[in-house]
Amino acid sequence: MSLATILPDQAFVPLVTPLDPYHDAFWDVESEPELGLTPRTRMLALPAIALATLELQATPAKSWRPTTRGLVTEASIRAAIWKDRGLNLSAYEMALNFQSLFFGGDGRRGGNVPLLGLDLLRCIDELSMCSTELWCSTPTVEDPFEFEQVRLGTALARIANVEGRLSRLRKRR
Repeated sequence: MSLATILPDQAFVPLVTPLDPYHDAFWDVESEPELGLTPRTRMLALPAIALATLELQATPAKSWRPTTRGLVTEASIRAAIWKDRGLNLSAYEMALNFQSLFFGGDGRRGGNVPLLGLDLLRCIDELSMCSTELWCSTPTVEDPFEFEQVRLGTALARIANVEGRLSRLRKRR
């Protein structure tokens, strides 16, 4: 008796994975724009509260039709899949997973901070594929003891603005 006569027909149906829409569209879409992924990430300049409250907002991954292909696109889809499965990962946990998945090793080379994984989070927010966005709580411009929810890119722009003003003040001295 052959194996084909014992197993039901469903055994021969190809497995469907959450990344299938990405793999199906891979060669039909353009490469994503260069987003400057770097271990010298600006994410380290964010206040601790911003990293602690980082939250992913994304539509269900099953409904996605990718418009680009590349590392950040795949990371965006994976983050949405984690959200769909009810995994509420912190910024550090997402960064550590991305670091070990895409860049090899345990993600902690050179210390306890997954630098490329953190910068990949910045790139995900910058690409905003299929409305994937990262939001965090940061101090308001007017009062540092009052907080508001802003996109990660906005928080990073505020930090860059503050750092620019500080460097101009230092030059005046």
